Amino acid sequence: MSYRIQVHPEAGSLLRTLAPHVVLRLGHSLAELAEAISIGDDPHGDELRIDDCVMQFAIDHAERLVRVTHIEQREALSPLFTEAPAHA
Repeated sequence: MSYRIQVHPEAGSLLRTLAPHVVLRLGHSLAELAEAISIGDDPHGDELRIDDCVMQFAIDHAERLVRVTHIEQREALSPLFTEAPAHA
């Protein structure tokens, strides 16, 4: 039997603001994680990283549940050098 996935309401609110392709990739990765856990694989860590998003989760083996506890969208790193304004 597979593990169920539960998304905390605050995490769900942020999911609705993300680009559709990011939501699909997060969902696919989360489904793969739940399937791996159900066959006995132990995840390495407690978060998934897709593009500039980090999804934190907790596993409840007794309830056979993966809880998405937090989603954070991190901004892309800014360039090390910026172009200086041209002087007249």
